[in-house]
Amino acid sequence: MKVEVCATHIETVRLAQLAGADRIELCSELSLGGITPSAGLIQTAVTQYRIPIQCLIRPRSGDFIYSKNEFEIILNDIQKAKSMGVAGIVVGLMTKNNEIDWNQLEQAISVAKPLEITFHRAFDLVRNPESSLENLIAMGVDRILCSGKADQAAIGIDVLVDWKKQAGGRIEIQPGGGINMENCALFIRHQFPSLHLSAMKKKSSDAGADTLESLWQQPKEIADWETLQYVVNACH
Repeated sequence: MKVEVCATHIETVRLAQLAGADRIELCSELSLGGITPSAGLIQTAVTQYRIPIQCLIRPRSGDFIYSKNEFEIILNDIQKAKSMGVAGIVVGLMTKNNEIDWNQLEQAISVAKPLEITFHRAFDLVRNPESSLENLIAMGVDRILCSGKADQAAIGIDVLVDWKKQAGGRIEIQPGGGINMENCALFIRHQFPSLHLSAMKKKSSDAGADTLESLWQQPKEIADWETLQYVVNACH
C-alpha cells in the first residue's frame, strides 16, 4: 500500500522521503485546504529530492468554481509545474450545480499530459459520484483523493469501500482526510491501493514570545516524524 504525504514545507518533503513514503502532494496553506505552491517550492522539491511530486493546482481558497481568468491561471500553473518536472498534478474543477466541470477538466488534462492526474477532494461534493467516477476513468484520470463524502475518511469508510469496488482497479481510490497512526489500519484492512495524510504538527519558530518578531509569527506546517514512520511502516 502506497503512502502519499501532503507537504506544505520543504522539511516535510525531506522527512517523507527519509521515512520511505511513495509520493508527495505538494501545496501551500494547508489551513485553507491547500493552494498552488510557489515556483520556488516546486523547483526545490523536484531538484533536491527523488520522491515523486504531485503538485496541487488551486489558485485560491474557497470553492472550486473558477472564472475564465482563474482557469487561465490554472492552465498556466499546470504548464509551469510540468516544465519543472513534477510527476503529476492534483485538480478539482466544479460547476455551480455540484457537478464536475468536464470541459475545464478536459483542457487541464490536455495541458498536463503525460503527467499523472489526481482529482482531489472536491469529488466528495459531487452530486452524482457513481457516474462521475466512470467519466473520470474514461478521461484517463489516475486517482481520486476523497473522504467518502465525510469530513474524515474513517467516517466515510463505507462509501469509500463502495467506490473502490465500483472502480475495480480501473482508477485509484485514495482515502484522505484525518488519517493517522490510530486509524491507518482501517484502510490497510480494506486493501486500498494508497492513502493520503499530512502527519502534520505545528512547529513554532525560535522567536521568543516577548520579541517583536513574535507578533507576526505563524506556526510552521511540518510533518511529525513519528507519525510518518509508523504509517509508512504499517502500509509497507
